[in-house]
Amino acid sequence: MKFGHEYETALANDGFPQEWVAKAIEYKNLKKAIKKVHRELEALGLDQQTLVGINELVLHGATPAPLKDEPKDYFAGTRPVLASIPEEFCPQLRILVDSKTGTPLDAKLAPDTRKSLQKLAQHDQVVGHRQERIGNQAHLHAVREQVTSPDEDESSRDHSPVRDADAKWVTVPLASAKDFFEMLEPKLMELDSLRGAEQLNLEEEILDLGGAVENVVQPVREGYEAKRGMSYRDLYFWREMFRLYLETPIFYSETEARRGALTYKEARSNLEDYDKKLRETGLMDKMKTPQARLAAQQFLDLNLHILSIMHFQEMNSRAMTKILKKFNKRTHIEGNQFVSNLAVKYPAISTKSAAGGFADSIARDMYAEIGSKVLSVVPQLDDWICPVCYGMAWRPVNLGCCRSVFCISCVIQLQDKHLNKCPMCNAETVKQANGSHIDFDTMDFLEKYFPMEVKKRQKENEKQMLVRTYGEEFVKPSCSVM
Repeated sequence: MKFGHEYETALANDGFPQEWVAKAIEYKNLKKAIKKVHRELEALGLDQQTLVGINELVLHGATPAPLKDEPKDYFAGTRPVLASIPEEFCPQLRILVDSKTGTPLDAKLAPDTRKSLQKLAQHDQVVGHRQERIGNQAHLHAVREQVTSPDEDESSRDHSPVRDADAKWVTVPLASAKDFFEMLEPKLMELDSLRGAEQLNLEEEILDLGGAVENVVQPVREGYEAKRGMSYRDLYFWREMFRLYLETPIFYSETEARRGALTYKEARSNLEDYDKKLRETGLMDKMKTPQARLAAQQFLDLNLHILSIMHFQEMNSRAMTKILKKFNKRTHIEGNQFVSNLAVKYPAISTKSAAGGFADSIARDMYAEIGSKVLSVVPQLDDWICPVCYGMAWRPVNLGCCRSVFCISCVIQLQDKHLNKCPMCNAETVKQANGSHIDFDTMDFLEKYFPMEVKKRQKENEKQMLVRTYGEEFVKPSCSVM
């Protein structure tokens, strides 16, 4: 299926809001505009073969380059390039002609092409002389920039012939090319505006979701659970939901092998896999309270909203890339400078991510927002692991040399073995550790958010204390028969 048909079908059938569709890049109309540019060039005698020939002349140094102090707001006939877009932007071809006769100086042009361009050049010269007499030549070129970089300028001096004193550059306006870019840039402005508006909407949804999740996972005091209509077990279901969510990134990857936004197809596949895992584990059905189930559905709907806006923006990014490539191919008027100027106006489109443009920006920002405002609401056990035994830090000890916390039993074992250096930062702090180093705030936090794990670790610690005091024989299990 061709991209144009795929693009139009997706806009019509993928359930995008009508206000989004109205701001989408008009791919079909832009293709028609390219055909108009192509016809206009052919009317000047500049068919595809001729334009390719002109490019070849420039590549091999057969045509002199414009001087550094000459204006740059044009499409160059010798090396067709679109420059910046001022308010009075008008794409132009620039042709080197004889200043007296207006005859094009490119020797390989066909006779009909030379005759057509000569008429335009003579007309341009007449207009130029008239404006010069009335002292109004400034409007011809609004922006004056250096045409070549210093390196390119040096190479052009070495390879280009000396410019004839009678040679002069004249411009040929291309009205149809102006129409093409006047159709494209406003759509990019609308897409950027849509991205900003949708990000604000998503941020509000994330804040609401964070509040809802915090409400249903807050640990309850004894005897207060029935009154609140909450269940502390919902905390564990949410923790498992988020653990599965973090296992495989849905929209954005931070791994070294693949850093950046995922494509729509990858994100959709990952989200479907996540939904499948939730159904297999039955987490949604296990939630005890209506509030928890409602918040869980809100979390899934948020991810679908992000996926939808990513899909829309990714399609438009592909449409822009393909239409500019088609423009370059059909007209041989390179739009690289145009894209560079757009990247300054809209930095989001300059990303090299596979998702492309504004989709990458949304994926990155929403990934950070969900992580900081939703996922962080539910503490994960991995954040409270003792670096020595790799279990939960029961009765956590903070040695004061770094942010790590250790089990009290692990610190005692280190002291027994005369290992005085901190396992994480090598500071000489283990030997001085005592009861004052117990982190009671962290202990209360763990008892509140990890009650089942704390009970399990307490039993394990009691067993270790018995082994330490009476030996392993004392804690061996009794005969199962007796």
